[in-house]
Amino acid sequence: MHRFHLKPQNMHQDSFSILSVAAERMLALRGLSLSAEDDAYTVTLTVDAALENDRYVISPAENGADLRAANDCALHAAFGRFLRECRFDGRGGFTPIPLGKTIDFTPKKPIRGMYFATHFMNFYHAAPLPKVYEVIEDLALRGCNNLLVWFDMHHFSSMEDPAAVALVERLHAILRYANRIGMGGSLTMLGNEAFADSPEHLRAEWAVQNGYFHEPEAHYHLELCPSKTGGIEAILCARRAMLEHFRDLKIDYVIYWPYDQGGCTCRDCAPWGANGFLKLLKPFKALIHEMLPSAEVVVSTWYFDRFVDGEWDGLYRALTSGEAEGISSLLAFFERGNIPKCIEENGLPQNLRLLSFPEISMHGCAPWGAYGASHLAAFLQGVHEESDDLYSGSFPYSEGIFEDANKFIRLMLDAGEYSNAFDALRAYVRHEFCCDDDALYEAILRTETALERTRDKTGEFIRVHIADPSDVSFVYETLDRYRAHLPERIAASTKFRLYYLRALIDREIAENDGYAIRSADCQDAMKEICQLYFVTGETHRWVKPPVGL
Repeated sequence: MHRFHLKPQNMHQDSFSILSVAAERMLALRGLSLSAEDDAYTVTLTVDAALENDRYVISPAENGADLRAANDCALHAAFGRFLRECRFDGRGGFTPIPLGKTIDFTPKKPIRGMYFATHFMNFYHAAPLPKVYEVIEDLALRGCNNLLVWFDMHHFSSMEDPAAVALVERLHAILRYANRIGMGGSLTMLGNEAFADSPEHLRAEWAVQNGYFHEPEAHYHLELCPSKTGGIEAILCARRAMLEHFRDLKIDYVIYWPYDQGGCTCRDCAPWGANGFLKLLKPFKALIHEMLPSAEVVVSTWYFDRFVDGEWDGLYRALTSGEAEGISSLLAFFERGNIPKCIEENGLPQNLRLLSFPEISMHGCAPWGAYGASHLAAFLQGVHEESDDLYSGSFPYSEGIFEDANKFIRLMLDAGEYSNAFDALRAYVRHEFCCDDDALYEAILRTETALERTRDKTGEFIRVHIADPSDVSFVYETLDRYRAHLPERIAASTKFRLYYLRALIDREIAENDGYAIRSADCQDAMKEICQLYFVTGETHRWVKPPVGL
């Protein structure tokens, strides 16, 4: 059995201890181990202040490799790249990077983030923290340098609410773990969100009025109106109470969010994105700079012009006129090239940076992740080709572990390690499953064909219609064959099991006219997925398999 020795030179002890845990887990899965002996294959880890912009250099040597990187987080990325460049057979066999093949790499985009949606008792919300930490470790090995979370306050009466205390502790622990690696943390928050007992006389309006042609989606009717006397003060008071719990962390960005939920349609706030939202921006920024002085405020444009016209144009005017002073970054996701005319015709305002919020979890399928692994290589490639050059990085929206390949693809595209989603997916299959066979890659790739599906007319998941089942048999037969062919530890790993279970469920749904309840094998597979996701009795139907339906 090959043994690896990790030798830190000046790496922070906290960061190194986490890298060691991740390395031991990765190597054990492949039949190898860590060792304290110098005669083992030695990987030297050095933070080099002369390197900038998360650059790292990997230099193979006799019976080892030297890794130098600009910072601790970049050393995690360097070690992950080292593992991907080596070859493992999954049974203890190891082929190192050839001598003379030095890798000198600077990521293409400066922000390579990930957003953990901690709600509905999904994986991030319910799984034991050590399991969530493993996801963070994997992200660091793939070059992720920032982790974003949201404390959704509408569930709670105050920050003293026991449930609020529990969620704050969980989010704090998640961000603290990322910080220990050297990864930055970020918070997102709706402009006018509020607690469940928000003052009724200060609440925002949501009716179709004042130019709105649709009610803002997911409005909880608890949000506050900044145009009412005392509204801004009440919003900031609740926000201050929340921020107190995160002041000891390294928070790089606070993302100021307009909708879903949020917004106000009253005459003094409409259109929200170009009026009330901007009215609140200045005092919001002042509070953030007071509470988290090193954090940058990023303005989100989520759902701009979805319920009312003129929001993008109004924001653009505010940015170019100086009204939205001090804003250097926007968050936006232009799906299928749907770029606002003000940007398409005039370009981005000078010195403005655009960040993406790409969908990697929910596209084309509900419940999200309910059927096992879900990758979106073709979808992400299309988005990449149409608008990726506009962005300086991204915070992909993640609902759980079922879209692990999408996390990999998006981080590889942001870093520039791969130029297209399909090559990134092939690299994922080769590395995670220790297999470079075209047949396995083709089967994994073609799971996307059958992803799009619809519910029955009642809105429930009793009967599921797969839009295109043409590849279902091929995918199942291939993955079933590789389940027996791959090394036992790899075949039993969560990442491969989720693909295999996905293939089995798709086959059973296709063969039973969409009724999962008619197949015992399908029900057993869904129950196993529930275990992998740590589903509880409180888990929302949108983030768990429809067992028993």
